Amino acid sequence: MNEILFVEEREQDWRRLKLLCDRADASPALLHGTELRELVRLYRRVSGDLALVRTRSANSELIEFLNGLCARAYAIVYRPRGTGLRKAMGAAAVQAARTVRRRAAFVLASGAMLLGFALFAFVAMERIPDSRETFVPEQMEEVFDHWKRGDLEERSSSESFAMTLFYSGNNPMAAVSTGAIAAGTFGIGTLEILRVNGGMLGALSWDMRSVGKLGFLYASIMPHGVTELSGLVIAGGAGFVLGWALLRPGRRSRGDALREAGKDAVVLLATAVALMFIAAPIEGFFSFNPRVPEWAKLSFAALTAAAWAAFWIGYGRKGEPIEKVEPEAFVETRLL
Repeated sequence: MNEILFVEEREQDWRRLKLLCDRADASPALLHGTELRELVRLYRRVSGDLALVRTRSANSELIEFLNGLCARAYAIVYRPRGTGLRKAMGAAAVQAARTVRRRAAFVLASGAMLLGFALFAFVAMERIPDSRETFVPEQMEEVFDHWKRGDLEERSSSESFAMTLFYSGNNPMAAVSTGAIAAGTFGIGTLEILRVNGGMLGALSWDMRSVGKLGFLYASIMPHGVTELSGLVIAGGAGFVLGWALLRPGRRSRGDALREAGKDAVVLLATAVALMFIAAPIEGFFSFNPRVPEWAKLSFAALTAAAWAAFWIGYGRKGEPIEKVEPEAFVETRLL
């Protein structure tokens, strides 16, 4: 086999196939129909060249080049069809609902702690007025005073849009910080975030009740708060999943337990961030709109709560895998 003549004869096809592969790397849709057919034809011819070179040549560089070129073309020709955006979002929603159900104990614990801290702050301020400094940071006093005046400022569409962008950037950070610090603090940091947020909610409720505007408060925060607080609670659940894996790894190493728990924690954290984004336009355009009556806001909040409850409980049930008890967990239980 005369390699020099062979390369000179076939090099043009190799260069053309490489060019088509370069263009199709992002998506085969970038190639026209005739170019796709040409790519398939060249792939078959270059595959034959590779087989010939492997049997009749010891030139490892040439073999490696043709092998890499064939591999690129094969990946393009036999690339599976991409998943549409709608299907991808549907699959993500199913994964989120199933993960929340699977880790329901941690999510419910997070929600119970948030509400528990809120109730504790409310009762403490009722019975021990001097405890206010414990629950209300000094920098939040101005915000509390604004709420007690009970007036919502009229916003233009551009201002509402600007506030939506602000909430879209600020609120997801709360979800991320709630879940992200759990691994390094064994869940204690997550607990502190829930304590601070719950304490301020309880303290603000007490303040608004003292001026007879508790209904105004809930009507103003619940339309977006149902979704936003759900995100905070689920983020707290993600933190507790990680913290529990570190504290109670079972018969596994802490690294293995954390890696396994991290899969669900990431899904929970991504779900929390998505909820924060969903809540942002509601907060920006609806919740604080003085032209929307309170009954409409409360009705919207009730419908939102019912919809989310139905989603978490029932969405994606069809085809949901049945959890199996791991042998190690069974052995550990029997040993106890």
